[in-house]
Amino acid sequence: MSVEQPSKLVGGKLPLQKIVLGTRGSELALAQARMVVEALGRAWPSLNVAIEIIRTVGDEKAIATENASPARTDESGRESLKVTSDSLDSGQGDRKPGRKGIFTAEVEEALIGKRIDVAVHSAKDLASESDRALTITAVLRRGAVEDLLLRRSAIRTPVITIATGSVRRQRQVLWTDPSARVIPLRGNVPTRLRKFIQSNWAGIILARAGLERLGFSAS
Repeated sequence: MSVEQPSKLVGGKLPLQKIVLGTRGSELALAQARMVVEALGRAWPSLNVAIEIIRTVGDEKAIATENASPARTDESGRESLKVTSDSLDSGQGDRKPGRKGIFTAEVEEALIGKRIDVAVHSAKDLASESDRALTITAVLRRGAVEDLLLRRSAIRTPVITIATGSVRRQRQVLWTDPSARVIPLRGNVPTRLRKFIQSNWAGIILARAGLERLGFSAS
């Protein structure tokens, strides 16, 4: 989790007793923003921090994803959308090119335009090259690094179906079980959990840190 602010403030004293913190509006983004507020409160007790929610292009796409029906498999394990090792190798899987910073651009624009004072992002959402007008000034203590496989207790299909939106996780599933069927999964954490419950997939893979920050237990 990273905190950005205008470069000119780095190394100097912020002449404010109140700052506006910009973040996306997903449950996980807000949970992480509150973690930053708590950290700031411990370091600077007199500071008043307000949170401003900013909708990004990625959030618009997430809303569309939430309204989409989950993929289902029939008794033979077939489904209309799947990822294979061949599709990953050829780049023909469910990975469509898009503009950089799909979850961060609008927040950074608000920061540059002085609508907010600092921005909070998940580090994984940041582009490899950031705007030179901005600087990453703080990173919170690293959370859990493991991925978790959430699975059903009883799997009755001859071919297991695992859903995940990560190419790395898709590859790991196919390395472990080349016969597995991997379903691309989109949406925020609550949406992914809902889709899993409504589907007949064998399991889904999610980041442990995200689940724990939303109050879910790894057990």
